[in-house]
Amino acid sequence: MMRGKENFFTNLVVGSLLPLRQMAAEAERAIKQLTVKQVVAWFVKDGKIPTEHGVDAAFLDL
Repeated sequence: MMRGKENFFTNLVVGSLLPLRQMAAEAERAIKQLTVKQVVAWFVKDGKIPTEHGVDAAFLDL
């Protein structure tokens, strides 16, 4: 059973890396320098993009 938990966590970490890299690039800083406030603001901003600019304009494919 432990293998499933390890796979889930690995997928979670790897799946988080791409948006974190994008956030860091937009903020012009390293991932480890991002604050919780910046991360939340980025997700809010990216979530609004499909409504304002069309589905293909958002970074995340939700």
